[in-house]
Amino acid sequence: MSKVITISHNDILSNTDLTTQIEAAFGKDGLGLILIKDYPDFQLKRRAVLNAIRKFGALSDDIKEKYVHAESNYSVGWSHGKEKMRNGKPDHAKGSYYALTLADSITDDVQLKKEFPAIYADNIWPREDLPELETSFKDMTKVQMDIGYAMCGQFDRYLHKVTNGAHQPSTIYDMMKLGNSYKGRLLHYFPTKESLSSQQQDGLCGWHLDHGGVTILLSPMYFDSDGNEMKKPDDCGLYIKAPLDGSIIKMDVPEDCILVQLGESLQFLSGGFLRATPHCVKSSKTPNMTREQLACFMDWLPSQSIKLPVYSLPYDNVVTCYHLPEGVPNLDKRIRYVKEYKEFAVNTFNAYYNA
Repeated sequence: MSKVITISHNDILSNTDLTTQIEAAFGKDGLGLILIKDYPDFQLKRRAVLNAIRKFGALSDDIKEKYVHAESNYSVGWSHGKEKMRNGKPDHAKGSYYALTLADSITDDVQLKKEFPAIYADNIWPREDLPELETSFKDMTKVQMDIGYAMCGQFDRYLHKVTNGAHQPSTIYDMMKLGNSYKGRLLHYFPTKESLSSQQQDGLCGWHLDHGGVTILLSPMYFDSDGNEMKKPDDCGLYIKAPLDGSIIKMDVPEDCILVQLGESLQFLSGGFLRATPHCVKSSKTPNMTREQLACFMDWLPSQSIKLPVYSLPYDNVVTCYHLPEGVPNLDKRIRYVKEYKEFAVNTFNAYYNA
């Protein structure tokens, strides 16, 4: 049976060979994620940014509406009720605040911004209404990106070994370092008014896979309607599907750990040797409680070529994610004919927001 793998950030820094752990976490039988412990002094940053998105979510709709950017398919600023997760149904359970993590603007090219607004739109921040959202976001995502870069080096080492040297060292790391469109997504899950059915497995965020390269998540925080921190409930949170039998596993991230999971494009670019993570977020039966999270999505240069490596597993194996429910956007349909990453990103945004 697959199990959750935990490694120390100290082992990454000391260049310890972690290929066995990488295979157990991200190989064909792995859960598609790994926990990183022992990263120094990030708890204050975690608490600051999750408190900030809680405060933003509690602002009036009139204020939040000022930071909505429909022109980018809601890929910067505030988004609520726009994303379609299951069979084209809008998701009203959560709100998101998106922003680029490397810079507030990644290009001055007006044509690029017009043609690919979901990738190239500039950040917008609530500097008048909640200035700490910007500062805490930037502080925390620096930590998450540091971990993401380090893990890419470990993926390269693993792929070099498992392909008998066909995968060239530093390939994934070098591609990731070229990327300039990483996004952070602050998530505010709204309080429910009444208890929800325990059968509503994906009541906050439907089953899906991230489309990028590496996703870095925090341990979420929970608050009551007055803004008081609550103990993490036992009946909700992040759930993943085991690759072997599709069994559902509750994934609790300890407060002193950071979680790394993979997206579809890295599954594709690794020829299927590294696997993306099917996941959802389940509602709690506890009413009047919010859940706060920050996901950092690291991916590739928009012009990055998207093609299978020479050592790839068969195409159908690479693009198949088992045990997803009907209605989740199909990877093959979004990636088969693309040449560059930005095309795949746009296909994915359209599939989830314009279904």
